[in-house]
Amino acid sequence: RDLNMDFHPMKSLLLDQGWVLAYCHIRGGGERGLSWQRQARVEGKERGVEDLQACLHHLCSLGISSPSRTALTASSAGAVPVGALCNRNPNMMRAITLQAPFLDVLGSMEDPSLPLTLEDREEWGDPVGNVKHRCIIASYCPLHNITPQHYPSMLLTAYTGDPRVPLGGVLRYAQRLQKATQTYFSMNPETDCKEKPNMVLNIHPGGNHLGPEDFEQMLEEEALELAFLHTELGLDPPKPRRRRRK
Repeated sequence: RDLNMDFHPMKSLLLDQGWVLAYCHIRGGGERGLSWQRQARVEGKERGVEDLQACLHHLCSLGISSPSRTALTASSAGAVPVGALCNRNPNMMRAITLQAPFLDVLGSMEDPSLPLTLEDREEWGDPVGNVKHRCIIASYCPLHNITPQHYPSMLLTAYTGDPRVPLGGVLRYAQRLQKATQTYFSMNPETDCKEKPNMVLNIHPGGNHLGPEDFEQMLEEEALELAFLHTELGLDPPKPRRRRRK
């Protein structure tokens, strides 16, 4: 789906605090038309990952950001290129926040019992009936390419009532990521001086693919995301806005 460019209070707050918000219109999204979206379907999925990497390189080359001050956020299928890039170049970012993330592409496309698998194979490919599709999906699937290395800190938010992204895939991803991180530090004791990344799994009971249905839960989720980002990037917490005098 297209990036949400609507006004959002949390984004406004970040801008007031001096943050730079960059929207990456990578191939596979619909922001630049149907042709742009179709270029990253099935066999072209790698293009979305390449575009995201190019966006981060561009921001750093302009001096707008640096890896230690870069955070990526995505939701739903947008988590696929983020997760893939995280596996390949984890040093390009400091923190990641993912909401209702689709992280087990291969497992989901192999399971026809899931409600959207047959429909979504038009977008991702059919790993069961097409060997080439299987190899392509396996090459970028976030869950199946986790390896022991120094990952950025990550906040994963999922919902038990989400009909589109099975909770099991998110849990398997979090478990495998935590295990890979532990393995990396045990195999590389000289990296003890490096700060271990934080892995936060935030599961909301109920909710749906678009987030919590309860307003208070929505506020708590956004507050957690703000606190996570400021902590991981080593920034002071946001200050309350001053009320304008009448």
